[in-house]
Amino acid sequence: MIYIKKWLEHYGELFPVTDSQIEFFNKIGSGFNSPVKFLSVDCGTAELAQQLNEKNFDCTVTDTYKEFIDLLKVKTTNIEPKIKSFNLFPQDIGRYLGKNFFNIVYCGDYRVVFMRDKIYISKLMIDAKSLLTDNGFLIFDLINFTKFDFSKDIVELPTKSSSRATLRSWITKDKENVTYLLNQQVVTLNGKTIDEVKDEPITPISMESFKKFATDLGFSSIDFYSDYDMNPLNPESEKIVCVLRK
Repeated sequence: MIYIKKWLEHYGELFPVTDSQIEFFNKIGSGFNSPVKFLSVDCGTAELAQQLNEKNFDCTVTDTYKEFIDLLKVKTTNIEPKIKSFNLFPQDIGRYLGKNFFNIVYCGDYRVVFMRDKIYISKLMIDAKSLLTDNGFLIFDLINFTKFDFSKDIVELPTKSSSRATLRSWITKDKENVTYLLNQQVVTLNGKTIDEVKDEPITPISMESFKKFATDLGFSSIDFYSDYDMNPLNPESEKIVCVLRK
């Protein structure tokens, strides 16, 4: 995600927080004592954490990129209670954050695919589970990669648009090294093209792989939805909301 330096100002618009998302986290958080302890891994602009913070959640965020953490600190300078923020790789959360502390751990905006290898994703799930309290939730927001035909040379992902910009994303395959590469292009309303993501290695992990990892790790429940309204997942769903319970 080296691209954020050039289209950081558009990120929040292209990955907005929805009302149904807030209602979803309020719902699953209602089973815990207040304040609900919430961790957002690779948080981006941390808009979700900021809105949950206003609803009396005790929020902690981490991000691989310092730019996001710096932006959050500027935006929340005069806001109380403070959101605790750390510039950490996802695979390091188990080393630096408290065990059995968080009620909800969340990784959104399909950022998990940037971990590049299923081994790292599995480690994130192991670490996240260790950070959860009993009956705590681990939530992933994913692209439904199962619906795409990866035998093609180019796999076009759903376009994301805001009032000021459009994000086009596509995946190619490095056949020699058997790796998948993400390309992304942002076109602003005035016609400016920000074309900085080129051949970024990713792991387009499937729902089936997540289910296997979660089963092997002993999560007590494993559910998949097509959105934050918890509608049933179907083969044509663009999004997968993965809900794992410790």
